[in-house]
Amino acid sequence: MIIESELLVNEPLVSVVIPSYNRCDLVGKTINSILNQKCDFDFELIIGDDCSNDGVRDVLLEFQKEHPERIKLIFHEKNIGLGANWAYCVKSARGVYVANCDNDDYWHCEQKLQLQVDFLNSNSQVGVCHTFYRNYKNGKFIERKIDSSKLTEPLYAEIVNLKHFECCNSSILYRKEIIDKYVKLDDYILQQFAIQDWNTWVILAHYTEFYCLAVSTTTVFLDNDSITRNTDYSNLTKRLLKQEGTTKYMHNLFPDLITYSEESYLIYIKLVLLNLSMKKLDYRMAKTFSLELRQMNYTGERLNITENIFIFYMFCAIKRIRLFLSPR
Repeated sequence: MIIESELLVNEPLVSVVIPSYNRCDLVGKTINSILNQKCDFDFELIIGDDCSNDGVRDVLLEFQKEHPERIKLIFHEKNIGLGANWAYCVKSARGVYVANCDNDDYWHCEQKLQLQVDFLNSNSQVGVCHTFYRNYKNGKFIERKIDSSKLTEPLYAEIVNLKHFECCNSSILYRKEIIDKYVKLDDYILQQFAIQDWNTWVILAHYTEFYCLAVSTTTVFLDNDSITRNTDYSNLTKRLLKQEGTTKYMHNLFPDLITYSEESYLIYIKLVLLNLSMKKLDYRMAKTFSLELRQMNYTGERLNITENIFIFYMFCAIKRIRLFLSPR
């Protein structure tokens, strides 16, 4: 179901996309931070709700009623996944540029869109512009300044492994023409992709330049459990299994770049769960995941850490101290 008004802006330069799922308590702050943007051009806000169950649709309808010239709603009658939801929104976008904002993040810089549009207007070789950002955790803001000098060529190799490439999805501004040209959004919808950021970055990095503006624009909440920050073993496993289809798809697109096999992906899932158990200081589950990895003939130093409960807690403590002392 699509809800829009005849008053909706005719020729938006930017389409801001919010894939929505629950977050009734946070999405209002997200929307207001976008509506408060100060810019010399028109923009539209497209919110796709993926069959939420916490009453967030009532909030979205109220915002659309108050701002019919800005907001368009797409309500899905069944859950289709984050990637498919995002693709639906982008397909309906009319702007020259497409901006992302997750429904539990917000823009703390009121000039964000203006700064990014001005940059892309002056740099035609750049197709993706992102910015510095900050995390909010335990009542504190932690600034994240991205060192673009760490990026090496080819950029897509860095994005695949996410080793030297750091990017805040909610800070991105794309040229829509490059999405339309290189990203098969209908595939995202047909296969109901569970994610949309990493795979889109890998594809676009083959064809265009990325640039990070040295200005902090976006706040990411880390205190909340979310699709990409899941702290429940069962839910995290389900999410990773859903993402397997995206990995297969990307492997088929770039077989020399992205490796995939059912066995290696299952090992990847168990390693992610092992890492989560270490973050949670959950020795019992860490021991379980280590045993399962050994049964799959996987060998690695972290498996040895779970052999002794004292070594396990010492390792976790040292890792936390290093993380705390590392430069932000």
